[in-house]
Amino acid sequence: MDTIDVLVIGSGIAGLSAALSATENGAESVVILEADTEIGGSSRLSGGIIMGADFKLQREAGIEDSAESFYRDYMNANVWNLNPAAVKAFCRESGRAIDWLVDHGVQFHPALVFGGSENTPRCVAAVGQGGQLVNSLARAVREAGVDIVVNHRVERILVEDGRAAGVVADGEEIRAAAVVIASGGYGADRRLLAEHNPSFTATGDWGWYIGTGTARGDAFGFAEQLGAQIVGHDRGLRLLHPDFVHTFESYIPGWMVLVNKEGRRFVDESAPYGVLERTTHRNGGVAWFVFDHQAVDRSTAGRTKAYKQVFPEREERQSPNWNPAMIAEQVEAGRIHSAGTLAGLAEAAGLPADRLQATIESYNDDRPDEMGKDAQFVRPVAEGPFYAAEVRLATLCWTAVGPAITGRGEITDTLGRPIPGAYACGEVTGGILGDVYVGSGNSVGNSATFGRIAGRSAAQDVSATHSA
Repeated sequence: MDTIDVLVIGSGIAGLSAALSATENGAESVVILEADTEIGGSSRLSGGIIMGADFKLQREAGIEDSAESFYRDYMNANVWNLNPAAVKAFCRESGRAIDWLVDHGVQFHPALVFGGSENTPRCVAAVGQGGQLVNSLARAVREAGVDIVVNHRVERILVEDGRAAGVVADGEEIRAAAVVIASGGYGADRRLLAEHNPSFTATGDWGWYIGTGTARGDAFGFAEQLGAQIVGHDRGLRLLHPDFVHTFESYIPGWMVLVNKEGRRFVDESAPYGVLERTTHRNGGVAWFVFDHQAVDRSTAGRTKAYKQVFPEREERQSPNWNPAMIAEQVEAGRIHSAGTLAGLAEAAGLPADRLQATIESYNDDRPDEMGKDAQFVRPVAEGPFYAAEVRLATLCWTAVGPAITGRGEITDTLGRPIPGAYACGEVTGGILGDVYVGSGNSVGNSATFGRIAGRSAAQDVSATHSA
């Protein structure tokens, strides 16, 4: 077989973006190998929110923003504990990546949304969510002449003279001048989770991963074959989950009262899930939702506003866990504690009665909420019966451990040097997403942006090699 210019492993948003970018930057032969029987991977399951700065839709909305401002906000949120060069490249290219997606047929709702707690709205939502984002990119990729081969799992990377030289897939050796690894995360492999994300595995049998079953961490084997550096230990996006049923719920109703094992509140419950994740993690990763009969009574359950953030196509969403029918069912099953008094509830849940009583009394006070929660989300917990449900950071959405990369998407060795011919993008990489998930669209934005960067870099380097 002739040597392919650029071979991409994985067909999610990162892989599709890399392949399309490679063709646009001079690669004459580009092939995508996908382990699953259909393209898209976990990207299809996303909400299609993408984060960036200084893009056309943002400017049309009259919003002034810059890559430098995005970079400062991003690094400040993670106390600068990230790879500055890679994050700066992401922030610099993120807005251009959104414009590029639009140019290739991806449709976004015109209204911008806040992805997290940022001061400037930096997110747009794809029409049709993640599935249509994948479909639009796949259409552009095929029109560009890229070959996509599904049901073809890469077993190992070919390494010759210190550079990536192709792959072995299903026993077949495929030569390539450059390899882009975009094979997704490792959430479907419990052994890798225990090694690289112990905080998640500490949730026990509550833990579940929302990605596809093919996300088995192939990149760790590839990294070992390349001699690559692995970064990002114990990072990833985890959501609060009550272990009722395995159902995805990104935001919790803002009228909840969330307390730690000491019976104290520690956060504004209507905050973005990245904030809830970090504050709950600092409180041991386990907490309790406390509420009263109003959540169970259908005549009062919907009176208080539930969500600060409402995304296009999900305006009428209802909580799959915190609705009257589910709550009644879980009380009957013993997963939600119930009592006629707060003291009785504290005893049932194993919480300090005096502290829980004081917390709820303070919450019910007419003063401004001590955690800064807007009054529209405050629903007093005043009339029994009272309820408490344990929640853990047990829904894993994104794994953020993997090969370190440069701002050009090059995989680096253990000394931080680029490995010739080897690139990575998306969920396989470490060092771009930190301890604090900046907000909705961070993961998809990272995938599309670094997919575009890695594909371009691979094509440019292949061209330079051919010219030498």
